[in-house]
Amino acid sequence: MQPCSGLLTLLLLLSPALLPTSHAAEISVGTLTKEKAKQKYGITMHARRNGDAGIKVWLEFRRTGWLEKFSWAELRMRGADGSHLLSAQLQPNPAHHRQAKDVTTVAFSASPEQLAHCSFLVVCYGSNEGDVGYYLPVQDFLDLTDPVTERQ
Repeated sequence: MQPCSGLLTLLLLLSPALLPTSHAAEISVGTLTKEKAKQKYGITMHARRNGDAGIKVWLEFRRTGWLEKFSWAELRMRGADGSHLLSAQLQPNPAHHRQAKDVTTVAFSASPEQLAHCSFLVVCYGSNEGDVGYYLPVQDFLDLTDPVTERQ
């Protein structure tokens, strides 16, 4: 065996270790009930009229416990047949000017007819529960016949 061929063999054997790799982050995903969201995590869902945009729906929570590692939230919408229609990442912003500074909110607006198809997905990487996400279906938290919780 020549010196060059031994070096070439070694490089070929090590090359997979030298190449950059991407690993998809796997998370455990579940669904939260209204009671568990409130009692265990302090998450509440609210809604108010939002002019031509329909109904503004938002989550409020403090970044403690599992939510201390809040990573991102998403609006998920499914069709009548349960198929995925859209998802959109939500930025934490105050829902109203009276909001306490230590409260985080994420929100979206939709027509009242679409609320039954909407869910929040809240994800926390590296939390005390691990890498976890929870779905919060709007229909499980709000009365869809009168979703407004915040009267003006």
